[in-house]
Amino acid sequence: MRIVVDTNIIISGIFFGEKPRDLLQKCFSGTLQMVCSEDIFIEYKEIIERLTIKTGRNIGREIEPLLIANLEFIENRYSDSYSRDPDDDKFINCARSGGIEYIISGDEDLLVLKEVERIKIVGVAEFLENMRK
Repeated sequence: MRIVVDTNIIISGIFFGEKPRDLLQKCFSGTLQMVCSEDIFIEYKEIIERLTIKTGRNIGREIEPLLIANLEFIENRYSDSYSRDPDDDKFINCARSGGIEYIISGDEDLLVLKEVERIKIVGVAEFLENMRK
């Protein structure tokens, strides 16, 4: 299954663990395929770098090549507005561009939407629970 993963889930998985890390492990093992556009990847890199410096933990730099190797890059063909935070629209537009069914997020500005054009926007715990069914 191909999914779009919000930056907050990537960061939580890398630096803090628990369910977001479980999701990343599923992506890195090939169970799931993360899809992103260039603007999403730039955000991933900027936030990973910022937290690597802030925490002094090199895990961000170590995981970046693994992240790159496991991302499917697509061109974002849309620039429509959906979220009350315009910075979040890139995740929805990426999912639309790639024919993705799920966006995994911890961001209330996205989660409040629940679904946009048949794209389900869910938290990581809900997504992992649905995968088990």
